[in-house]
Amino acid sequence: MPKDTFYITTPLYYTNSTPHIGHAYSTIAADILARYHRVAATGRTHFLTGTDEHGQKIADAAAAAGKPPKEFCDEIVERWKRAWRDLDISYDQFIRTTDAVHESAVQQIFLKLREQGDIVAGVYEGWYCRNDETFWPEAKLIDGRCPNPECGRKVEWVSEDAWFFRLSAYRDRLGAHFHSHPAWVRPASAWNEMASLLRGGLDDLCVSRASVAWGIPIPGEDKTIYVWLDAICNYITAAGYPHDMERFATLWPADVQLIGKEILRFHTIIWPALLMALDLPLPKLVFANGWITMEGQKMSKSVGNVVRPAELTDRYSVDAIRYVLFAQAPFGVDFSFSEEALLRRYNAELANDFGNLVQRVLSMLVRYRQGVVPARSPGDELNVEFESALASVRECLQDVDFRGALSAIWERVGALNLYVEQSKPWVLHKAGDAAMLDGTLYNLCEGIRWIAALIYPFMPASAASVWSALGQTGVPGATWEERLRWGGLAPGQTVTMPPSPFPRVEREASPA
Repeated sequence: MPKDTFYITTPLYYTNSTPHIGHAYSTIAADILARYHRVAATGRTHFLTGTDEHGQKIADAAAAAGKPPKEFCDEIVERWKRAWRDLDISYDQFIRTTDAVHESAVQQIFLKLREQGDIVAGVYEGWYCRNDETFWPEAKLIDGRCPNPECGRKVEWVSEDAWFFRLSAYRDRLGAHFHSHPAWVRPASAWNEMASLLRGGLDDLCVSRASVAWGIPIPGEDKTIYVWLDAICNYITAAGYPHDMERFATLWPADVQLIGKEILRFHTIIWPALLMALDLPLPKLVFANGWITMEGQKMSKSVGNVVRPAELTDRYSVDAIRYVLFAQAPFGVDFSFSEEALLRRYNAELANDFGNLVQRVLSMLVRYRQGVVPARSPGDELNVEFESALASVRECLQDVDFRGALSAIWERVGALNLYVEQSKPWVLHKAGDAAMLDGTLYNLCEGIRWIAALIYPFMPASAASVWSALGQTGVPGATWEERLRWGGLAPGQTVTMPPSPFPRVEREASPA
């Protein structure tokens, strides 16, 4: 069967901690794209996420907790799944690298590469960071420590018999792919960084560990497979490779792979080289999101400046957090996040602009027309403006431009608020101009119906609430091709007053 599914993936998350807002950022981004493709009549969608559960870092965390690694991971994984449920993440598949099917598939991949000469025997000697599970050249160490600014831990000298993936043999093919596909890695700064790395040459990659017991065993040997080789293969093992090649053909190559920029090298150098060695097509797009910073520092567990989503959902809705994360900055750049910024955008853009618009319009329909939708109106040019907005949102989301899509939607929110002020339904009612009032109320309600559909990928719960209040059924706007036509709100439909989608949140008083 040919590929017929939009396939989107997140990075796998380490199970040595629980999710913070930075993890949520990548995962919500994937959820927005998955929901968009499900409602935008672009075909089937498959959204993959999961957890990376092998390696020394996990073994050390499990030992510190006094538990066997698998038992430790089982407990942590439930926290990740619960966090994604709480954030309304609609993944289709959750892979764990401890899944038996994945482990078997990775072993087959390893043996295939070894049999064809892409994995060869050697001896590894080098500086190893246990926390990052990474070997570092001595020239990159900083005062004898790991150069990763989030780590900085002491490295240790490791010498052992090992297996190496012949990464250097794929340098020229990788370079050719980069230059013939200048947009396959985004943002452009990420492409430039990795293209520069390629120009500097590549070393072969050690892909076995004799000193790490918690990992996928190499058949017939007292070694395990390097955790990064294990983890990055999840994107194809989850799709069916090599056990279910019929399913694999419908999914691969991935359309979008979302990652954090700290793992660019693994996903844009090592990963495509492995795919080339397996004679498989490369992903169409690898997009590295920026870092969320707090007071100028990247949010991370080691720094101690993490914000957990649950800390915010006590005061704000999940949809509000989803909105603000992607309205704050273009996807792919670092940006500052704080509760103050969240509160400001929440009250101005969600409570005042959108929430008040919905409450105001539907309350006027209830007051002036007993909640019954009047006869259709041709739109007074609003129809043209909404059709243009739909095209803009489509274009932006196809281009992974979340803020651009939200800006196009919020232009329509602002336009409807202006339309209320200019058309003055209360004046039309008082003047007894029934025909003009009917047309105005229809235009406003139909505009809100369109907005509910357009915000659905970003704010699914709020969209569903407004959609239902307008008497609509099913997923908001599904599918846009059929449902987003001006005049889709049926005359005679009775609407209800929903609770305010975004009730205003007051700033907490500072302690005296």
